[in-house]
Amino acid sequence: MGTMLGSFWRQVTSKPKLPPPNVRFDGKTAIVTGSNVGIGLEASKEMAAHGLSRVILGVRSVWELDLNSFASAAAFGARSRELDRLDIVILNAGIKTMEFTRAGTGHESNVQVNLLGTALLSLLLLEPLKQTAKNVGSPSRLTVVASEVHFWAPFNEARAPSILQRLDEEDSFNKQNLIERYNTSKLLGVLWTRELASGWTPSPWSSTLNPGIVASSLHRSDPTPGLGVMLKLLAWSPEMGGHTLTNAVAYHAEHQGAYLSEQRVTSPSPFVLSEDGNKAQKKLWDETLTVFAKEAPGFDPAMVPQWLSS
Repeated sequence: MGTMLGSFWRQVTSKPKLPPPNVRFDGKTAIVTGSNVGIGLEASKEMAAHGLSRVILGVRSVWELDLNSFASAAAFGARSRELDRLDIVILNAGIKTMEFTRAGTGHESNVQVNLLGTALLSLLLLEPLKQTAKNVGSPSRLTVVASEVHFWAPFNEARAPSILQRLDEEDSFNKQNLIERYNTSKLLGVLWTRELASGWTPSPWSSTLNPGIVASSLHRSDPTPGLGVMLKLLAWSPEMGGHTLTNAVAYHAEHQGAYLSEQRVTSPSPFVLSEDGNKAQKKLWDETLTVFAKEAPGFDPAMVPQWLSS
């Protein structure tokens, strides 16, 4: 697990499977971010075909959500708390920017969307997820879409006095390896979700997910030579990628904080499992909460322990 050649091999030899007819989501409500196209849209359609009563598409044109903005994420979280139930959250929205740019918040764009905006939502949606689990007597589900590329992030920023401050400095962006920042942002998502899962009492169940290499608009700004040919030869369809998202919220409830790939529980990168990875995970958690306390409208870090344990 984790080598590029191994990833390519699994793309050829392992194909995501449709959920069987007995997988049902009747009566349940789901939020899926990044669901206007690609795997998020396909997973939403698939869950609806299996009885999902309501799916809320967290995009710019349905339930408005822009993860470049903390205010937008906060407003989305507040609106979600008005739902009568929330059983499933799939945080799928993400970007792959191949040059250094800043979001409106001032943070580097990949980090803003793939970590900060997603992490803020994961906290703000805990309360309705946990309340639903209490009301119906079964675990709610939260999954964050990550990627196998987190194996390939050197993550030199972990040694900086502040991980997030270093990532916001333009000279930290590797112009000789443009994909590195995207890979790092996906590693940050894995670390965040593991720390989130470690801090709460069971329910909702959480995971991070590698959906595989999928032909989607995510790659539209990637100038990597040969990428188009590789996608034609190896990439799964968006429908297949959607199967992996549906699988994540239908199964694996016994594995809190798990990393999923090829529709099964497997190990994240050796760094994630190492002592250094654990230290970076806790450091990232603390830094991220500090950012939210300063920049996210209405965010009170004193509420986090209550959200985790209630």
